[in-house]
Amino acid sequence: MPRQPNTKRRSAMRKGGYAALEAVGMVITALAAQGVIHGLLNPDTEPLWGIVNGVPGGLTGQMILLGSIALVAMVLGGWAHTRKEPTTERAGNSGGTRGRGTV
Repeated sequence: MPRQPNTKRRSAMRKGGYAALEAVGMVITALAAQGVIHGLLNPDTEPLWGIVNGVPGGLTGQMILLGSIALVAMVLGGWAHTRKEPTTERAGNSGGTRGRGTV
């Protein structure tokens, strides 16, 4: 008889993957947004320490690329956040005590 997969272990691995994807999305969003803000406020400096210097279009092309990267990372992190299951009870959840007749 074939062995049944352990669904709890698979769920925990999936939950950890979503948490990692959410964290990576937040970090990339923060770095790209910082580069966009820095590039807009001080156009004489290189955004993100010159990492995006090879992008055609000059400063405008660099800002469009960094903004797009920030937007994609934000959407990806948000998607991962909504996919993982909550580890704690939600606020306002009485934990099943409603309707027991306690006064």
